[in-house]
Amino acid sequence: MRKSLVCCGLAIFVGLSATTVAGAQEAERGRTQGIKETEKFVKAGGQTSEAVAKAKLQTQKTLDAYNALVTQPTSNMKGDYKSLMKNMDAMNARVAEAKQKVDLMQQAADTYFTGRAETIKNIQNQDLQDRAKQRMSESQKQFEGVLQSLRAGAQELEPFRKELADQITYLGSDLTPSAMTSLKPNADKLNAQGAAVFEKTDKAIGTANSYFEGLRASES
Repeated sequence: MRKSLVCCGLAIFVGLSATTVAGAQEAERGRTQGIKETEKFVKAGGQTSEAVAKAKLQTQKTLDAYNALVTQPTSNMKGDYKSLMKNMDAMNARVAEAKQKVDLMQQAADTYFTGRAETIKNIQNQDLQDRAKQRMSESQKQFEGVLQSLRAGAQELEPFRKELADQITYLGSDLTPSAMTSLKPNADKLNAQGAAVFEKTDKAIGTANSYFEGLRASES
């Protein structure tokens, strides 16, 4: 009988200890995990913006190399074309990477906002909890706009990349001065299209950087 009581008491003690440990872990999560998740989210956001910016800059560089070959006289047509091809390959890789980063950004956001919601549950004061929920809701809406803007910027780079690549391929099939002259009307349209795409991409990057900078904790 006494042995049973001892076992029962031990089981209760273990159960209470487990509950206490779980509670302590949950409290610890509220104190530290939220900060870590925010840092990861901000880092992911910065990497995504950077990937889109690099894609845009490499596309501009490729367009500049294309313009130099098509619109200006050159004494080294083959050499300049080989350089253009290298730029095109780099452009293709950068644009693909930007699209991939933007697609993965939603996963990082899901982890961040889920963790933030869990932390808010630990707030005992109802007024403060409601205020925290409202701020999180507003941040989620802002992020949706940021993600949509970045996705649009990355997506618009893709058809522009294809058109630029087509014209580069056209040159490769007929690398002569007359072929370059025949491309000038297309080059004019391409440059006008590029200006609009680059402007929209720059705006998306600026909006994203501002949003994620607002989430960054200040350091002394």
